[in-house]
Amino acid sequence: MKKNLDSYSETLFHLINFRNIQFIDSRSMIGIDYESFIIISTIGAHYLIHNTKQGSNWNSVWENIRQKKVEEIYSKKKLTIFAVSYILNIPRETVRRKVDILKKKKLISHTTKLGLLPTEKIEEIMKPFAKQELIALAKFLQELKKHKALDQLLNLKD
Repeated sequence: MKKNLDSYSETLFHLINFRNIQFIDSRSMIGIDYESFIIISTIGAHYLIHNTKQGSNWNSVWENIRQKKVEEIYSKKKLTIFAVSYILNIPRETVRRKVDILKKKKLISHTTKLGLLPTEKIEEIMKPFAKQELIALAKFLQELKKHKALDQLLNLKD
C-alpha cells in the first residue's frame, strides 16, 4: 500500500464487528445461513443495478419489487444459478441447493426463462433487515470518522 492506514487495527475491529452484526442479523431476522444471505444479496444487487434508477430512494426501490413488471424487466437480463456460482466462487450444486431452500421460503423465484428473481415476500423479510443494516453501516462509518480513519481509508491506494 502506498499510504499507510494509521488506524488499521481500529478500522479492522469495526469492520469485523459490522460483519458479525450482519451475520447474526441474517440468521435471526431472516432465518437463513450466511451463504444464502450472500446469494440473496447477489440477486438483490443484480436487481438494483438493472432495474432501479441511480439515486432511487428507499420507498421507490421497495415499490419496484412489488410491481408485477419485475418479471418482464428481468427477462432481458436474467441472473442464473451458474452466474451466481461464478460471481461468488461457490460450487454450482451448493448454489442450486440453497436456491431451492430460498424458493421454499418464497424469498426468491427461479425459472429457466427468467432466472433468479426477488419475490414480493422479500420486502416483508428484508426491509426491516436492510434498515437495521444501514444503521449498522452508519455506526461503522461514524466510528471510523471519530477515530480519524475514514479519510485515510477513502484515500488508500494500492
